Order: sequence, then structure tokens, then C-alpha cells
Amino acid sequence: DEDSEAEFAGESAADKRRRLAKQYLENLKQEVGGDYDFDAKDLDDEIISKRLKEDVAETKGHVYRFIADNLLLSDVQPSITRIGSKALTGLSVRFPYAYTISKDTELVKWDISDFKKKPLRLKHTKGGKKFTQIDSDPSKNGHSDEILTVAASPDGRYVITGGRDKRIIVWSTEALACQRVLETRDRRGEVMGLVFRRGSDQLYAACADLKVRTYSINQFAQLEILYGHQDTVADISALGQERCVTVGSRDRCAMLWKIADETRLTFRGGENEKKKKKKRRDDDEMDLDDKQEEHEEKFFAEGSIDCVSMIDDTYFVTGSDNGSISLWSLAKKKPIFIQHCAHGVLPSVASDKASAENDPALREQQVPQPQPYWITSLHAIPYSNVFFSGSWNGTIKVWKLEDNLRSFTPLGELPNAKGIVTRIDVAESGPHGKESIRVIAAMSKEHRLGRWIDAGRGARNHIYSAVIDQ
Repeated sequence: DEDSEAEFAGESAADKRRRLAKQYLENLKQEVGGDYDFDAKDLDDEIISKRLKEDVAETKGHVYRFIADNLLLSDVQPSITRIGSKALTGLSVRFPYAYTISKDTELVKWDISDFKKKPLRLKHTKGGKKFTQIDSDPSKNGHSDEILTVAASPDGRYVITGGRDKRIIVWSTEALACQRVLETRDRRGEVMGLVFRRGSDQLYAACADLKVRTYSINQFAQLEILYGHQDTVADISALGQERCVTVGSRDRCAMLWKIADETRLTFRGGENEKKKKKKRRDDDEMDLDDKQEEHEEKFFAEGSIDCVSMIDDTYFVTGSDNGSISLWSLAKKKPIFIQHCAHGVLPSVASDKASAENDPALREQQVPQPQPYWITSLHAIPYSNVFFSGSWNGTIKVWKLEDNLRSFTPLGELPNAKGIVTRIDVAESGPHGKESIRVIAAMSKEHRLGRWIDAGRGARNHIYSAVIDQ
């Protein structure tokens, strides 16, 4: 490195830009590679031009990967990896590794490089009550309560966990050894969500004390605290720009934080029945049949927005406890599209199980109305028109964003997802433009924040894996 610095010590800024551009193009040519029976130069130029356009689109934060129609969902054969942990609460993928966390304070590292095999367990570390007091020696520290969230750094050096013990712990990925403990220093400072900015050491943390915290992991330092939510910040998502999106559970708001500008945009959910009826009356362009069908649709009020995932730097999706998935744009303060009851409605409860009344008529009256499946997890493939949603109805749904980016439609389902989907992530491998996508989900018998959901018969604590080819 010293020799190279000495070699280019006298070059001007323009010469440096020219040298780096040539190096970038040479790297692209090596990546393309291959032997062709036709004009290889023209093909190389075309492929390199396409890659340059894609890199520019990603830098600007626009959707450019329209891969939905190429996915071979009918050929998917999911696999299940049983895990001894109590209840999985999350996972994070940094190819070729994945990291899972659980309520019994266990962090596990998995090898997912071979898409034809199940994830291979490599290392693990476990916390407990013995770590209640923080030791001055970082290697002797760990979590003393449930781990709720995990994020692997883009450079693969660190994996970060946060939990109910109000700690953010930085672990080395090689040995899963504790490097530093960062405390939130608040009596309600449970860490609910963690995410890295792509290609950076900036970490964003969503906390139960209504705050969003930012960190520089390479410096092991907290940078800022952001205020705005009125309830627990339940989930967080970020991409390449210096910004993140959070959802505030029962305040029914999503907020986009522009870190560099120190500003935020607030997007209000909480669709209610009166506004929906008014919208129906104002909509004169609908056919009578469509209106009749719309009137028959049962309304479920939105009580909490629990999960979020950014599609690109302009669009994101949120999931709610009334089963709705909403598509948002920075250009509007309200959702531009809502898919109600995305995972269906819970089956009706038998009257003899719902009430102790002897009179059958009274017993039937006391049967509660079926409620929708909550949306417990969302994950969008960055800068693409595909995203995934999870609940506990037995499938992970695949959705396609329409070309005009104004709505989305169901693309298919990944079967045999038994249990509650607490987190979804993806890994990609293969030649450019033909990547195989490995969908990995953390499945649990319990909701990650409590035990108030009956996941049904057959639910297990396991890692769900499905490879989708193009």
C-alpha cells in the first residue's frame, strides 16, 4: 500500500478520477468474462453499459431490478432446519453466513453458502443472568435477557445484537466474542430493531423508549438520538442513503429520518371506517358490481404498525396488526395502496370453546368475530420489485410491485412455513442477472415480543429456507 501511495503521490485530482474509472471498467470486464461466438466487444460494451446504468440507479436510490416475472416459484422445495433454541426472535444474513437469535439469549452463526444444503451450524454463544453486571473486560460480557434483534455489518467484521436488557452488543463474526457493550441508558430502552446503512458502519437502532439512536460501529460510539414517535419504535429499515424508516406500533405512524439534514417526514396510518365509507361514496367511477363487493368486505381497524421494509429510497412497505400491507411513497403522507387481510382471516372458534353458556343460542352470540392474521415480518429485496411477507397462516407470501410503482399484487406463496414468521431475509448467489435467491426465515412457536399468539399445531422453532431460481 505504501508503494502504491508513493506511485500515485504526484497525480492530480483529474488523473485520479480517470485512473479509478479505468479500474472500475476493468473490474466490470473481469466480472463479465466468458467466451462468445459473436462480437465479444459489442457484447461487453452492452453489458458494461447496463451495469453502469444499474450502479447509477442504485446510487440515486431507484428501483431497477425488475425480477418478479423471472422467479420460478413453482419449483421451490423448502427445507426446515430444527434448532434447539427456545424461540427464534430474528435473523440477519451477510452472505455466506447467517446469524440467528432467540429468547434464551443464544446467538448462532450459520453457513448458508451451499444453496443445495441446509444451513450448517458453525458457532454459538449464550448469555444468561451471570451477565447482569457489565464487566470492564469486554470478552466477559453478554446478554442477560431476551435478544430481540440482530444485524450483521456490511463488511462482515461484526454482528450486532440488542435486547430487553437495554444493551447493544458488538460481536466479532469470527469467534462470536464480545467486543463492546453499548447501553441505551434508559429505563425503557429495550432495543427493538437494528439495521446497518448499506456499505457503511453506521448503525440505526429502534428502541422502546420512543427514540431512534445512531452509532458508528467502527468507533464503538453513539452519534445521535432522534425523537418523534409517541409509542414503542417497533421496527426499522435502511438502504444506501443516510436515512432510515421506522414504525411506531400504536402511534400508527411511519417516519423517514433524514440523518444528515436533521429532518423527518411523518406518514400517518390508522385507516378508519368513516373515512373508508366516505371514499366509497366519492368514488363514482366504480362499477355497481365492484361497489357491492366492496361493501361486503368487512372492515378491520388498524391498531398497530409493527414492521417496515424499504424498497428503494422513495418507496417502502409496512405491515399492521389488522393484516394490511401498505405501500408508501415519499410524495404522499397517506398510503398509495393497501392490501387488506393479506394473509387471510383466522378460522372461527367453535361456540363450545368460546363460551361456557349452556344455551346454544346465547353461546353462538358470544363467539368472537374472526380476526385477520397479523403481519409479523416484511422484507423487500433492495431496489427490486419483489418483497415477502410473513404471519402464522403457514405460508410466506411473495408480492410483485407493479411497473408504475403504484400498487402490488400477489406473485405466489412459499409453502410449509409452520409457526410464526419472526424475521425474513434473503441471500443471493450466481451470475449477474440470473441470481438464485435464498429466502431464509426465522420461525417460532411464539411472537418475538410475547406469548399471546397460538401458532397452531405443527409450529416449531426452526430456520425455514427456500431457494428461488430465475
